[in-house]
Amino acid sequence: MKYVIASFIAAIALSACTTTKTVPVVEIRERRVEVPKSLLTCSSEPVAGNVWVTQRDIARYLVRLAEAGEDCRLKLAAVRRLVVEK
Repeated sequence: MKYVIASFIAAIALSACTTTKTVPVVEIRERRVEVPKSLLTCSSEPVAGNVWVTQRDIARYLVRLAEAGEDCRLKLAAVRRLVVEK
């Protein structure tokens, strides 16, 4: 009789610890991101002139160099937006 009462008390005590709260299961999905080929290549760096005659020649080179760098930065930013989820 003691064992029956002890079992009954244990069952009541254990059932008091259970919860009915549901825990959502997080589903992880892997997805493949296709990056357009146009974003994978940058404008080529301009070739420095062998002989620069005027400051205008140097200025044109520097402008083309800056444009090539900006092209790469913009494309990298676009790839980052595609790949990194916010």
